[in-house]
Amino acid sequence: MERGRTAARAAVLLAAFGAALAGIVASARAEPFSPERSAATLTVTYHLTGGGEDLPASHERHVIWSVDNRYAVKATLVAQKPSGFGGLHQPDAAEAERAAAAQSAAGNMQDMMAQAQKIMEKCGDDEACIQTETIKMAQGIDPNSPQLQQAKKDMEKAGAMPGLRYQMFNGDRQSGTYAIAEQAREAYFDAACSLKNEPTCATDTAVSGDGTLDDGNGGTTFQAGIMAELDSQAGSLILMLPPPGNAAVKRTVKSPNPGVKVGTFDDRRQLHDDAFGDRITVSCGDCRTAHGTVTRDVEDALLGRPAKLVIEWTFVRP
Repeated sequence: MERGRTAARAAVLLAAFGAALAGIVASARAEPFSPERSAATLTVTYHLTGGGEDLPASHERHVIWSVDNRYAVKATLVAQKPSGFGGLHQPDAAEAERAAAAQSAAGNMQDMMAQAQKIMEKCGDDEACIQTETIKMAQGIDPNSPQLQQAKKDMEKAGAMPGLRYQMFNGDRQSGTYAIAEQAREAYFDAACSLKNEPTCATDTAVSGDGTLDDGNGGTTFQAGIMAELDSQAGSLILMLPPPGNAAVKRTVKSPNPGVKVGTFDDRRQLHDDAFGDRITVSCGDCRTAHGTVTRDVEDALLGRPAKLVIEWTFVRP
């Protein structure tokens, strides 16, 4: 009997606990925005690959190359105060209607504004004159005129504040690492150089390096020039990807050709803005976590040859 009572009490407690937990979860889910000034994170991997062999039937050149570069970036973003107006998202129908109402109100009140302008021109800084002429103008206005009534409706509609819908996340700091591996063998044929004696006139180039990305001045943690914006109503996120930064590499050139400068030189690698500068828009529900993959056709920095850039990113907010 005692065992049955204990089991019953345990069942009641378990049910109560479950109800409380459900309430906590529901409350958390009801809040669509991150706490103001809280930190979100954006992690991005840029993987640039390319390579091939260029030996045309004319035998005018023989080029073999390969590129395998990887940049890994982690950036923090700071949540801003939620707003009824979007910064990155395009205005929706309701925002367009408010803008149209404001324009309509301005048109309907054009005559009154013209009269007010005449009063200012007549009175200048004379406040008594302005007050007298304004009273005269008001006495001559029919408050029930269709034009004035419509202007009043338009102003109320234009001034109606929308509910909180958007939240902006501004870039804070970023850091990252890189690994660069590039190789090329180039031979451009002329009377002194041909496919048969290519080893005596070809140029071999190797670019390599790995380490911590920097801002170009030695700083390894630097400002993240990015933004992201949540649309809590549409369940979408617009974000901008961060430039990875600068990668310090060594470029080694070998060639029997006396016209080629050989040796090992300091060099740098970085992705061009065109490779990642476009905004990304994704549907992600509450967007507590969002991720995606973007593939772009670009040119490598080794020879300016076609290459493929694969970008994998993950956004997480509290």
